[in-house]
Amino acid sequence: MSEEGKKLNEKTVLNPEGYTIVKYLEFVVFLCYAIGSLLALAICAKLKVNGWPSYVVIFGCFALFLIIGHKITEVKVNVRITEKGLEQTRLSGSKFCPEYRLIEWKDMSRYYPNGRSRGIAFLICVNAETDYRISMPGIRVFEKQKNNSENLTAFQEEFSKMASKHGIPSGLFG
Repeated sequence: MSEEGKKLNEKTVLNPEGYTIVKYLEFVVFLCYAIGSLLALAICAKLKVNGWPSYVVIFGCFALFLIIGHKITEVKVNVRITEKGLEQTRLSGSKFCPEYRLIEWKDMSRYYPNGRSRGIAFLICVNAETDYRISMPGIRVFEKQKNNSENLTAFQEEFSKMASKHGIPSGLFG
């Protein structure tokens, strides 16, 4: 293939192999925080612990459930932007995430490149389906993938270019 042909292909699909991103279900992690806090309060009340030992118990339960919540919901996915739409393939991790998902451009109503709320780093509103979210942890206890933020940023930039090409509006400071 000539150099011109290669450049034309690169302009059409900027990263044909996709982006590998580790994401979380931040809502489930939040529920784990809540369960951990309630458990800690119940333990302190049952044992009648007061003062600094109660703070140690509360912090210990909070940390334990933080790690459990992240491990339960952590999933490594490959996200590809194609002419048809957005393809996500689960590589490893949580079964909460579908093994394969395709969102066509015609089904997307709006996207939020920086999310709409804390914890959600990227959001696509989908007509008649579940919205597509990429959530990053608020507190990064351990990193599953060192270049995760860079991959997400590159994905967001490429998606923004393709979305504007397909007429998908951006919301909130997009």
